[in-house]
Amino acid sequence: MDELIQNIKNLAEVYSENLKGKIDARTEEMKADDNSHYLVYRVLGISLQEGQLIDQYQNIGRFLYKYAGSFLEESATLCLNFKFPEGIKTKIENTIGQRPKTFEIDFLNGNDAIEVKWRDATTDGDHIKKEHTRVKVIREHGYKPISTLSFILLVFLA
Repeated sequence: MDELIQNIKNLAEVYSENLKGKIDARTEEMKADDNSHYLVYRVLGISLQEGQLIDQYQNIGRFLYKYAGSFLEESATLCLNFKFPEGIKTKIENTIGQRPKTFEIDFLNGNDAIEVKWRDATTDGDHIKKEHTRVKVIREHGYKPISTLSFILLVFLA
């Protein structure tokens, strides 16, 4: 268990450093961005300073969301591997349609095909159709589809 906790701490350090690097690089790039959209902001009652902060935090938020999701999914996979060492990430052929050609199973443990998510996202119709197809394909391959939220795994498996 101590090794798992240390691995998650190490992973957090790597993600934190990479996130900071992305934020710093984007903050520097923003200095050269075209800021003509601030005129529209001002027309709508948003000051220059507020507009700059909005853009800055919007960019930080994009990176934070991406890194938070990846970190939690990878941490959850570490927990699953700790609890079920035989589990693996694998791809299966799409037997229902042509796109995508394959579906990835985040963690296949025996017949349990675990999809690791850090949150349920609001999606468009095409994405929902793809997710429904994924579940059908997983079942056709003889596996039991299981969707789980990674932060719950971190709390209960570790």
